[in-house]
Amino acid sequence: MMAFALYITLEPRECDDKGLDVQRLAFFLHRTPSSVALKIWNIAAYDANRKARGRVGMKHGSKLDAQVWQWYEEAPDAFMEECLDLLQNALWEANRSNFTPEPLATDRHSSLETASSILSTRIPEGKERTALTLQRVNQSYFRNSLMQNYMHTCCMTGIRIPALLIASHIKPWKASTPAEKTAASNGLLLNAFHDRAFDQGFISIDDDYRIMVNHDKVKHSEVNDKWIYEFEGRAITLPAVGCPSHEFIEYHHKHVFLADAA
Repeated sequence: MMAFALYITLEPRECDDKGLDVQRLAFFLHRTPSSVALKIWNIAAYDANRKARGRVGMKHGSKLDAQVWQWYEEAPDAFMEECLDLLQNALWEANRSNFTPEPLATDRHSSLETASSILSTRIPEGKERTALTLQRVNQSYFRNSLMQNYMHTCCMTGIRIPALLIASHIKPWKASTPAEKTAASNGLLLNAFHDRAFDQGFISIDDDYRIMVNHDKVKHSEVNDKWIYEFEGRAITLPAVGCPSHEFIEYHHKHVFLADAA
């Protein structure tokens, strides 16, 4: 369960044996970092949202690797909260026990990896704070899934600047069930500008994954034509796995695209 929580919270580059939170958990469990990293990628092999990249787990993982996904699907928030409690306690105990990490790799810039950063301000007794933590964890996992599936590229423009890319929900977050909030099929990887336009219903996609522009909400002008109308009718770049669901597209078209802009 703790390895599962790491997989959900970590960025993919942090899932190897040089990742500090991987090392922290290994220290707590009296295991090697490489064995924890392998367990993470064995768990990743059962993730329907994305294919594990980089390290490949064993061909025949344990039944528990598949079981954790079933538990997560049945009660995402409750199961994730339980996993995070276990992970948080393990990471804190490792730090209290004088955990000494290996030197940072050249692509690591901080002594706080994703999991520690998310959990560092968590107050288990505070339901509001717990709910916020769960939202941050789910959003982190959702973004990581889309970043991998769309190859770190805006599916509309081709922009490849990670800091400008947003994991955009097709069916809005507030209207989605816990399972829908993290489903890659409910997401598009968009640049910040077109993410906002999508959320506000200025643009949408049709069943053939082509860009639609709401003519009632977007007036023609030189600038609007360049940044919005130029993309009308173009097909988005589809992800490697987890193509956008027609069910979510229909919801966005009916309840966002055809509704008044917020």
